[in-house]
Amino acid sequence: MKACAKCGACSVVCPVYRVTGREAHTARGKIHLTQVPELAGQGTVYEDIFSKCLLCGACAAVCPRDIDVRREVVAARAAFPVIYGEHGYEKYLARKALAHPETLGALRVLGRLGADLMTRYLPAESGLRLRLALFRQDVEEQVSTGPAPDNGQPASRGSQQILTYFPGCTGRYLFPTIAAACHALLADHGYDLQAPAGLSCCGLAALSAGDRSEARRCARHNIAALALSSGPILVSCASCYAHLRQYPELFADDEPWRHKAEAIQARLVELSCFLDTHPPAVSASPGAGPPKIRIYYHDPCHFRHGLQGQQIIAEPRRVLGRHPALELLELPGGSECCGQGGLFHISAPEIAAVIRDTLAAKVLALAPDVITSTCSGCLMQWRLAVERAGSRVPVLHLAELLATVAE
Repeated sequence: MKACAKCGACSVVCPVYRVTGREAHTARGKIHLTQVPELAGQGTVYEDIFSKCLLCGACAAVCPRDIDVRREVVAARAAFPVIYGEHGYEKYLARKALAHPETLGALRVLGRLGADLMTRYLPAESGLRLRLALFRQDVEEQVSTGPAPDNGQPASRGSQQILTYFPGCTGRYLFPTIAAACHALLADHGYDLQAPAGLSCCGLAALSAGDRSEARRCARHNIAALALSSGPILVSCASCYAHLRQYPELFADDEPWRHKAEAIQARLVELSCFLDTHPPAVSASPGAGPPKIRIYYHDPCHFRHGLQGQQIIAEPRRVLGRHPALELLELPGGSECCGQGGLFHISAPEIAAVIRDTLAAKVLALAPDVITSTCSGCLMQWRLAVERAGSRVPVLHLAELLATVAE
């Protein structure tokens, strides 16, 4: 690792440091801890410090010596016990659920039942309301529009071109309306999305926790499943896309699997990038009409900081800006982290909540009609944010938003 200049640039941009003010929570602080022999890797306090990192990449993006602190944090976590840090057991259970993503379908059923109960009986001050807020919007939409498709993969329309699709765990099992919206949206562009059988979790949560073995297991499953198809692989979740691009690095010491991973990597295409290069055949005319829908687009950190060598910021804005019914809103100071950070919101809920609610206050002050993003984790965090703020602003995946305004 390149030597840290201790300039403090990482401190300025670190969302966790802004909340806690603790030097140990900065990239500079963590690097220092790894270089002190009597401290490195020792004790629960050390483990807890390294668990309190969003892996957002803000520090790496501004580091004048190009130190990838994310990699160093993941490497440190790899030496920790299976359960480490504050709320380590809850984080361990979440990882186990993602290792078997089909179980998320059952969680969705229970969550929707609970959300229905919440809207009927729970008092406004109940803490359980916030936990069930992930599903409140879905329950309310189902009441007004009827049941949504559950499998996320409608029947083929026949003559359309097949496009391989990686929906991710959330889009496939927890919120299948995301996958359904992608199918509808891409059908209008002449494509029939096909998610191969045998797909698993992308493995990002496992790798972030330091479990390289589990991350590689997930990667092998996905590489094998995706290799049975040809052509581009459309990915609708920002986090999944960023991690799938990382597969070759996962197999740096395994040449056969690295070559397979590189072949998959070369085929990946992110949803907003695909839509940016495949505009609708017929554009709607601006004309006079109802007031524009005010949209706040939230940049996933994976895309904002160019993780895995690809910054995706302009593309989703061009896609949204093409639609005459939409007005794009921006924060004066630019985009910020929402505090979800994969499993960070489980391991450090108090810090995550401060980051979340601080950002939400700024965004809701813009009076958006809809909040959108392409990261499944960010969308869940935003649903909690608007519920906490007492707002009813809908939070939609970019595909859901575009499919809605296209109707």
